[in-house]
Amino acid sequence: MVISLRSIACAALTLGVVAFLGLAARSDAAKNRVVNDLNHLTTITSEKKAQELYKDLKALGLPVAWKFAEYGPISSGGIRIGNLNFELGSGITPEAGDQFATFEPPGLKGLTARLDARGIKHGKPIPTKSGSTLLYTRVVLPTYSQENRITTQFCAYAFPSGKPTTKAPANRAGLINVSRVVINTRRPGSWAKLFAPKKASKNGVYRLPSGPPVKLVKARNASIASIDVRVKKVARASWAFREVGIRVKKRVARLGTLRLRFVEHGG
Repeated sequence: MVISLRSIACAALTLGVVAFLGLAARSDAAKNRVVNDLNHLTTITSEKKAQELYKDLKALGLPVAWKFAEYGPISSGGIRIGNLNFELGSGITPEAGDQFATFEPPGLKGLTARLDARGIKHGKPIPTKSGSTLLYTRVVLPTYSQENRITTQFCAYAFPSGKPTTKAPANRAGLINVSRVVINTRRPGSWAKLFAPKKASKNGVYRLPSGPPVKLVKARNASIASIDVRVKKVARASWAFREVGIRVKKRVARLGTLRLRFVEHGG
């Protein structure tokens, strides 16, 4: 078959235009969104318990997202399970609640203006520093929070925060990653403004640009209801967690107020 140089040139030009339009579409979507991912979930306990949980998860061979230390008003350590970080913390006032859901925005610049444009209530940016060094900046989202129960917020990092990956490295429990986070909320529909342009599936699941899918469930009280964790073998994961001192009952492990449900993936 004979193909002319003109045909090749036209094909190359067409592919170039298609690629350019695809990149432009992705760029526009990135500019329009305010959420990149669900970066980490936090359980607030006593400092002693938080340190114990941090050490226990680290003993399983899971990577450290950030070292246990004092960060402004909170003492905490972060451990990463593939596509989600888990913060074991203490030192928060009771009004903030004993759970945090922290989303990462594409950036801090223009964030509050984009939230205003969507009609989303928010607090003022709260920078946290170590001496003169900026660590991160928080923006609390009161519409998605509930006093004494859960705080939902943005966090823009100025230091390496243990960026979530697709899968966890080899570990004693055979943990792979988080397949779903279930959040109880009084008004599931109100989250559409936050997650746009992403849309929920028929069963209320949002697949964010990165990180685990988030399922919203209507409930009287807001909370992080459960976290589905893919594991190679449920029995192996349960045994490993118990071995380091973390309570497991009927494939559910307790990290303070966070509940990890083991879902067998195989492999």
